[in-house]
Parts: sequence; C-alpha cells; structure tokens
Amino acid sequence: MSKTPPYAYYGNLLMNNSPLSRQKKKSGSLIRIVFWLSLVLLVARLIWVLPAAFDHHRAKQESTGTATQAKSTP
Repeated sequence: MSKTPPYAYYGNLLMNNSPLSRQKKKSGSLIRIVFWLSLVLLVARLIWVLPAAFDHHRAKQESTGTATQAKSTP
C-alpha cells in the first residue's frame, strides 16, 4: 500500500491540499496588513513630533547661547 503525498501535481503547478497552506495565506495577508499599519502609524508619529522637537532644540540652543554670552561679558 503506497502512501499518497499531501500534494498533487497539476501540469507545472504544485497544489498543496493541506489546511496549513490555506492558513498561511490568510496569516500572510494579515501580517502584511499589520506591517503596513504599523509603518503608517510610525511615520505619522514622526511627522507629528518633528515640529515640536525642532522648536525645543532651537529654544534650548538659544537659552544656552544667551547663558554663555552673559558669562563671557565682564
């Protein structure tokens, strides 16, 4: 008695009939959706934070610049 493999050849196409192949297809698309959603949220957070970060950096530079100028004048 020969065992039948869990796949069958149809021409040049390899068709896998196992339930795992169908599940991988669904989980692969779900992973792709989660990846793109995470990427969009990350970029949105970066765009949201950048203007405040530049303003904070500029204010910090100005405050340290005026402090060093005050110390250097006799």
